Amino acid sequence: MPTRMALWRLTEDGAAFPVVEERLSAEALIESAVESAPDLLGVDVLIIGQQVQTPSGPLDLLAIDAAGQLVVVENKRDRTPREVLAQTIDYAAFIATMTFDEVLTIYQTYRAHSGVLDADLVEAFEERFGEPLDTLADTPRMIIVASRLDDSTERMIDFLADRFGVPVNAALFQPFAGGLVGRTWLRPEESIRLQSRAANTESREEAKLFWDAWLPVGRQALPGIRLPANGPRSVLIKRRIVPGVPAALTMWVSSSEAYAEVQFDDDDPAMNDALLTALKEKRTEIEAAFGETLDWRAPEAGGLMTKRTKVVTPKVTIGDRAHPTAEGLDRLANTARRLLAAVKPHLSECFDRASVTMVELDGSEESMELPNDELVDLGQGHGT
Repeated sequence: MPTRMALWRLTEDGAAFPVVEERLSAEALIESAVESAPDLLGVDVLIIGQQVQTPSGPLDLLAIDAAGQLVVVENKRDRTPREVLAQTIDYAAFIATMTFDEVLTIYQTYRAHSGVLDADLVEAFEERFGEPLDTLADTPRMIIVASRLDDSTERMIDFLADRFGVPVNAALFQPFAGGLVGRTWLRPEESIRLQSRAANTESREEAKLFWDAWLPVGRQALPGIRLPANGPRSVLIKRRIVPGVPAALTMWVSSSEAYAEVQFDDDDPAMNDALLTALKEKRTEIEAAFGETLDWRAPEAGGLMTKRTKVVTPKVTIGDRAHPTAEGLDRLANTARRLLAAVKPHLSECFDRASVTMVELDGSEESMELPNDELVDLGQGHGT
């Protein structure tokens, strides 16, 4: 039978009377309630996005927990339970492909709707959880929010979680008379939370093992880059290239692959776009020096636009992240070395050209903003 709960009212003489269950006027009320008070879920999360656009449509709520794991919260509404389960998995699959920068941008967009401009997720995370946010867990957690589910959907959720370790659960909000609402979980939330934290801790430890093994190799390949003394518990290492130029050499590692990129990370997205445009004029020369085709990533259109632009290398295999092969360590170090050697000689020139472009853009925008009285004079002069 579907999971349900009962609520009783106790009197002073010890009598118990059942509270009558009611139906919600609209299941969208649950989304609004959870968005305003995430504690209703019974898990410690920070809401970072609402109605986040994905290729399959907008997901209701996106959150992050203290372990750095993204949480997809999807409300059932008027869809069948099977439909909402499939939709939630689809959303999570897309969210899992997002970069750290794109997640930061989602939070900025979300807070901007409340009038908070330039919101910083890293700062909000540290303020909420008391720990720095240096990376995101590999797999998002999924929570389906509903007033009820059918037997078959509950079986599917249990099957996915038990047999394949899929981090999916259902929070069932049951309304009662008097404006009361009860919450129960299809699966015990404490065990899911502990599994999430353990998985994320393991992921961070694996990343540290990789960087500890890679750093001696990286130092030999990149003598001009000041690398950290010890491996960080993070999927990336990011280091400045040329003083005064908003460009960084970043190395990334996943469970079995790694790659390097030069990232333009000025606070102004237009400056980053201008830097990439200037550098692309040297594309033939740069790719010839690197020895392979590079991925030139401009800002993406749409709701997930990231303010940073990048030049990204092909991925290299490293073996297992916790136990990388010597060949894999060499591949990443050699890839980063070749990228740096190909791009660095052009950065200062490109920064100067991009700065000129920005000045010209500012000037053209100012020339278009004529005072109202000047516009009137122009119109009158044309008529004479």
